[in-house]
Amino acid sequence: MKGERQSTVEPVFGTLTQFMGLRKINTIGIAQANKLMHLSAIAYNLKKYLKFEQKRSKSVAGTRALKVLAKNILDRLFGCRVKHRKMPLHC
Repeated sequence: MKGERQSTVEPVFGTLTQFMGLRKINTIGIAQANKLMHLSAIAYNLKKYLKFEQKRSKSVAGTRALKVLAKNILDRLFGCRVKHRKMPLHC
């Protein structure tokens, strides 16, 4: 049971806390904290999807279009700009 949890859940929370700045949730109420967790999960999944599509995509134009799409989505969701290739958020 512990090994299964370590391989499925803990890497996600580790990435969210270490690389995406989700150490504290500074919101009032459970509903707002729930929104923040959902937005963080969306950003994490977009990051994974982009990495997967870059490996799968054969054309450079397709990869660039996916990057632009992800940057626009993250900008609209978080009001942040994505500056680096590994996609840390800078607000």
